[in-house]
Amino acid sequence: MTLHPQAQTFVALLRELQPPRWEDLGVAKARRGFSALVDNFGAGPAMASVEDQVVEEQNCDGQVSRIPVRIYRPDDVSELAPVVMFFHGGGWVLGDVESHDTTCRRLAAASRAAVVSVEYRRSPESPFPGPVHDCFVATKAVAKNGISWGLDASRLAVMGDSAGGNLAAAVALLAKDDPDVAVKYAVLVYPVVSPAFDSESYREFESGFGLTKRTMQWFWGNYFGRAGEDFFGVDRVSDADPLADLMKADFSDFPPAHVLVAGYDVLRDEGLALADKIEASGGDVTRENASDMLHGFIHFAGQFETGVTAMQSLGNRIANQLS
Repeated sequence: MTLHPQAQTFVALLRELQPPRWEDLGVAKARRGFSALVDNFGAGPAMASVEDQVVEEQNCDGQVSRIPVRIYRPDDVSELAPVVMFFHGGGWVLGDVESHDTTCRRLAAASRAAVVSVEYRRSPESPFPGPVHDCFVATKAVAKNGISWGLDASRLAVMGDSAGGNLAAAVALLAKDDPDVAVKYAVLVYPVVSPAFDSESYREFESGFGLTKRTMQWFWGNYFGRAGEDFFGVDRVSDADPLADLMKADFSDFPPAHVLVAGYDVLRDEGLALADKIEASGGDVTRENASDMLHGFIHFAGQFETGVTAMQSLGNRIANQLS
């Protein structure tokens, strides 16, 4: 399908302006630049409440981990609300709860559920498995103690976009072996799946369509604690953990899932391959291909009307699963 007119405009603007790539800016400047794109995210709906909390975990050495979360509650939910754990994208390097505030507001309104957005530690300061650990600790805390926040953890979904989709899948995989956490639904939005970089969509959209192959190599390098190194994929990560390289994971007994990909995205084919893997493992999975869209179109919904309608559709799916 032909690229959507709004996406064509976006791509033409990128080619005209030729902004520096995240990997060329370095981590600190890239984070500031990503946060400065707030006008592209659009305005989210008002909530009944938005509350910042901190989840704490004490390890066997007595050290305490503190993980900030932000809880969004829309107007039309019951006192004990179903909950969506949300993990933001940004290649594990960029983004935070502020950058995805509009996304979470739209998600809460559309799903008629409380949304818990997790401020996990980012890479390279906290490489794998740090972000996975934080996301699972926050999810487990909600599962065990959510009732004190008015959350019904028996109706819990996980969702993330891009690298957040990778984290959402990892949390659902960990939950399979934890009696305290029951994930009812997983929504993986153009998820990062594997550091192979060798799919047809990587070759077709390597550059010139927003997210590039080189940027993804930089993200994976930071995630694996190899910041500043050239990173060329599968030959460097033959022993990568299945909670990072999802194509190595065991998806038996995985919860029902929905995988959304964008047609003009380097990550398109690996997202579809992940859906195939879930299905081959006996899982219940649905697929959706926004074939005329770019990576990030839901988060950058201020630029793409399709991002607004897609979030409404995803919210409806979650509402049906958690009803």
